[in-house]
Amino acid sequence: NDPALQPDAPERGVMCFHPWSDITLPLMSTPEVRNVIDRWADVMSDLGSTYPWVQIFENKGAMMGCSNPHPHCQIWASNFLPMLLDYCKLEETRKERVVLGNEHWLVVPYWAVWPFQTLLLPRRHVIRLQDLTSSERDSLASIMKRLLCKYDNLFEISFPYSMGWHG
Repeated sequence: NDPALQPDAPERGVMCFHPWSDITLPLMSTPEVRNVIDRWADVMSDLGSTYPWVQIFENKGAMMGCSNPHPHCQIWASNFLPMLLDYCKLEETRKERVVLGNEHWLVVPYWAVWPFQTLLLPRRHVIRLQDLTSSERDSLASIMKRLLCKYDNLFEISFPYSMGWHG
């Protein structure tokens, strides 16, 4: 309850990904993942008109703190604005830790706490999810599907993860 640590309590909500309760993002088609991204952008746009910071994140699997078994994400909106440095250019230059990449996105293990933790970064400065172009959204759906399938296939299980959007 220290206002210096968290100035305002975030507003919270939940969004389901698919009408079927057993379909996770890596099992969805790329167009279905793109539809989720479009809905995220709509929600961020709506909440962003009131709050300067909106974060969408998913905890997949009980191991990662998921309280419900159906595929869903949480949405937090707040009056404080966290900052994320322009880390993408450094990783692109070094080319030592790039996990995946495509025209618009780069996956790297920035500040990883878990052994297989990654950060998916845009190759251009994007403030809000709704600022992505149509081709960037298609590209995001494609690289998310590739990354999540790699996680699922690595240990031949539906891999638990936490995923969020830092605007």
